[in-house]
Amino acid sequence: MLPQQNSLLDGLASVLGLLLTIYMWMIIIRAVISWVNPNPYNQVVRFLDRLTEPALRHVRRILPFSYGGLDFSPIILILIIIFANDFVVTSLRALGHGQSAAVVLPLFLVSFIRMMQGILFAYMIVVIARAVISWISPDPYNMIVRFIYGLTEPVLYRLRSTLPLVFGGLDLSPIALLAVIYFLNIGLSYLQALVIGAFG
Repeated sequence: MLPQQNSLLDGLASVLGLLLTIYMWMIIIRAVISWVNPNPYNQVVRFLDRLTEPALRHVRRILPFSYGGLDFSPIILILIIIFANDFVVTSLRALGHGQSAAVVLPLFLVSFIRMMQGILFAYMIVVIARAVISWISPDPYNMIVRFIYGLTEPVLYRLRSTLPLVFGGLDLSPIALLAVIYFLNIGLSYLQALVIGAFG
């Protein structure tokens, strides 16, 4: 590959990575300010809405995931952007440094595994937060509490329905879920090592 092509791909990767990061932060800010019922006529609110709503609308149509009236499309879109930033940008840089197109498949697999590990880590934090706030009888109408329960209750309910995890009023389903997440993460790390070893 010619030096100019290498430089072009490397520059394209940098610009794309920057744009994806900026757009991800726009979505995060849009999601956070939506919790405080902002003035819909505020210029900043309208600007963020115009830039993010089309993508969020597509996500809601393709993956209509909500729980208890909470909209999880921003989280799904952020995960998509993180994956794109890792896979696309890394692939462009690899190609820009002279590697063959065969490197794209292992990079895709590694990026996907990393995204799954990131999801598991974030979910583990949410499960721990759920266990902690359950000790203090939180306000069930609090937005953050509803968000945490919305993410965890469907999975915890299935665990309780499948396994005897409540003893004397003590609910051990969060501990069981944390154990499942831990072993899934180990399995993903092993799978990542296999992919890197096979294509490396």
